[in-house]
Amino acid sequence: MMKYDVVIIGAGPAGSYLAYKLKNQGINVLLLEKKIFPRYKVCAGGLSKKTYDILYSENKKIKSIVEKAVKKGLYVRNNKFIFIDAEIELVFMTYRSYLDNFLVNMAVDKKTISFKDNINIKKINRNNNSITFLHNSKEFKVNYKILVGAWGSNIRFNKLIDLNPFERFDLSSSWEGPAGPVFNKYSKDYILTQIMKKYPNFTFYIFPKSELITAGLFTSKYPFSKVWNDAWNDFMDFWKLDKSIKPRYAVIPIRNLKKPIAMDNILLIGDAAGIADPFVGEGLYNALICSSIAAKHIINFFKIDNYDIAYNYNENINRKLYDVLKWARAYVFIYNLFPNFSFWFGSETSIGKEILISLITGDIKYNEVKKILKCFIRKMKFT
Repeated sequence: MMKYDVVIIGAGPAGSYLAYKLKNQGINVLLLEKKIFPRYKVCAGGLSKKTYDILYSENKKIKSIVEKAVKKGLYVRNNKFIFIDAEIELVFMTYRSYLDNFLVNMAVDKKTISFKDNINIKKINRNNNSITFLHNSKEFKVNYKILVGAWGSNIRFNKLIDLNPFERFDLSSSWEGPAGPVFNKYSKDYILTQIMKKYPNFTFYIFPKSELITAGLFTSKYPFSKVWNDAWNDFMDFWKLDKSIKPRYAVIPIRNLKKPIAMDNILLIGDAAGIADPFVGEGLYNALICSSIAAKHIINFFKIDNYDIAYNYNENINRKLYDVLKWARAYVFIYNLFPNFSFWFGSETSIGKEILISLITGDIKYNEVKKILKCFIRKMKFT
């Protein structure tokens, strides 16, 4: 039986970035992934500026996988078109397969970081700290000192380890294909965000790549509406998208902030911890923050005797993200109550546009109420 200091299940952005942060720390890491890399995954493919800045600070070669950097937004409220030019790069477009492969290659060095894809987890035994999995039809059993769950929204694994911190789920659906005759005129320069009066709690989007676009729907209204297919149909009709290409669906777990995301020698990161942004559905930024915090405490665990990794990790995550996520939920509540007004405020008022841009760039966080109020005051002085 092979023994590892750390086993990470899931080689998406959270798991790969954690493996990278543990690189060259003298810690023996096994990174496991069920898909075959490079894997294909339909995803919006947009890195917000604050997310891109983190990755760029670690590896400037991230530029090589960026299809385009977008400064302009197109907002459609019912049938009204609003064009915004932020004059700074807001979103960096890529394909999710490019990003996943880039991060895995950053992490794996074959010395301290081992990587196995195309695996099937059969058993996680917390009593003897072991994992049994199939790889290329052969069964393996490994021991770990620390187990990290980076398995995204696969809540079956959360149940296996009896660590389920979720209170609800958001729903996202993505479609990838040609821009079509209507959006084609905007696809070089604009990211689209849209609402329709008929579907008040749905947000529609289009993210342009070099050759294709990713269109999608997102809702934080739980339980999910029965009109989901109707919403997709009307959205595709509006932009004349190819209906022969079927959208793919994904749930986004949202954490109950009172529940822990670590116990004993097991940590959860990324979507497995439910720390995605519930307001806009972005998971990458918080996933990178979460992985960085996890790396710090894993390193401490192997340096400091009797280090309580679960307690310290939970406390650190709560200090960093608790208030941010709590305020994000408040914005979700307001948006779901007043979607038309909220969308109008964010896209058609100068105050709302400045706040929205600052949230995307990371200049303002959801819980930084004083900064938001300063935006109001500054804008009011000039109106």
